[in-house]
Amino acid sequence: MRSFLSALLTLVAIAATVLAVPSFWLDQRIVDQAGFVSTVAPMAENQEVKEYLADEIAAQATARTDLPIAGVLVRPLAGRYTESEQFRQDFADVVGQQHAFLFEEPAPGSDTSVMQLDITAMINRALNLSGGNAIQGPVVVELTNGASGLEAGRYAEVGGQITLLAWGSAAVAVIAAVLALLVARRRGTVFAWLGLGVVAAGVSTWATGLFFADRAKQEVAGAESSGRRVAELIIDGAYDDVTRLALIVGGVGVAMFAVGVLGRLISGRR
Repeated sequence: MRSFLSALLTLVAIAATVLAVPSFWLDQRIVDQAGFVSTVAPMAENQEVKEYLADEIAAQATARTDLPIAGVLVRPLAGRYTESEQFRQDFADVVGQQHAFLFEEPAPGSDTSVMQLDITAMINRALNLSGGNAIQGPVVVELTNGASGLEAGRYAEVGGQITLLAWGSAAVAVIAAVLALLVARRRGTVFAWLGLGVVAAGVSTWATGLFFADRAKQEVAGAESSGRRVAELIIDGAYDDVTRLALIVGGVGVAMFAVGVLGRLISGRR
């Protein structure tokens, strides 16, 4: 009876772990705004992202002046700004706007079909404008358009469901694993199986990241070329993050399996 109960609890723990790890990554690194910003913020160091935003800053600033040579004068300033620490901070703010578009319910009457990013602060800082001389916003660039099918607040409800799944499955995994070890006759064997479950969780985490990266790229496919490329780079940054996590989790699982097998061999010799 103890062996059967331990086996059942082990299977429950493995299944819950396979759900918990990828859903916890989604919750902490995508659904949570601070986590999303920290995941994507390193893209501020990417040269393509810098070039895109420098071009947008110059274009938007030029559009607000009658001087034909304004673009020639502004572009070097914008390029210098994108190399600064202030740009990295402002980029994090822009990333936060993306998250709000996806995970917060839109205000009544707002356009829900186009993801617009307000770069007013970037323009004013790039041109060192303040007070009465500052450009009045919002100055927006479109990262997606209505053809993409991506609407504001699309993941608001799903985000809450992911959070519940992450915490619920994690709790079940921990409780089931502890109980399985407590009632087991051969704890080394159970620990080894739990290790295999953690390896499976690493694989499922990687597969989840691959699926969502592919889905996200499909949803921004309708954007204009430069904006689409930046969105794809941001998606790739998130995919790299989940891939690193999957490798770490897989490595922990392999170590657990090895410890479990070793423990079984040692106990078997007694």
